[in-house]
Amino acid sequence: MGNEPLVHLVTDDEVKGKAKDLFEQIKKTTGKVPKWMRVMANREEIMLGFFSLFQATMGKGKVERLLKWKVAYQISELNKCEFCVSVAKIQLKNFGLSEEEISKICTLENEKEVTAMKYTIASTCHAYNIDEVVFGKMKNNFSDEQIVEITSVIGLFNFINRFNDSLGVLPDA
Repeated sequence: MGNEPLVHLVTDDEVKGKAKDLFEQIKKTTGKVPKWMRVMANREEIMLGFFSLFQATMGKGKVERLLKWKVAYQISELNKCEFCVSVAKIQLKNFGLSEEEISKICTLENEKEVTAMKYTIASTCHAYNIDEVVFGKMKNNFSDEQIVEITSVIGLFNFINRFNDSLGVLPDA
């Protein structure tokens, strides 16, 4: 597989309505529209809904944004999603983490973060059978609001990992 997705990348000329507005907003903020958005724009309603969910999940909330990006990175590594691993690494570096610190996300010493990573792995690998001890530690370390937020990060990144991998959305070479 090359570096181009398996479906059409919607161009700036083709995008319409609210999706066009979102493309313009993203270009002003980051300089370019990411490939996953151009692929998802084949179904404007899905792209707009996903982007809204992404902002609500990864934006300011009850869980520190750094922890959310660590969870996103862990999921993307588990799922071997090259695109999302590269995006999560960029975000983590923006928070000041080094390559070495990023590579050790699973071996953290902070009990809250270790608990969140164990929950992330369990939710990604066998959500139907999460160990009671793991969930008990989540309840001891996080409020219900925070557990919902962390679980939303897990669901969001499991979705986008599979979306990108299924449609061949790879990082730019």
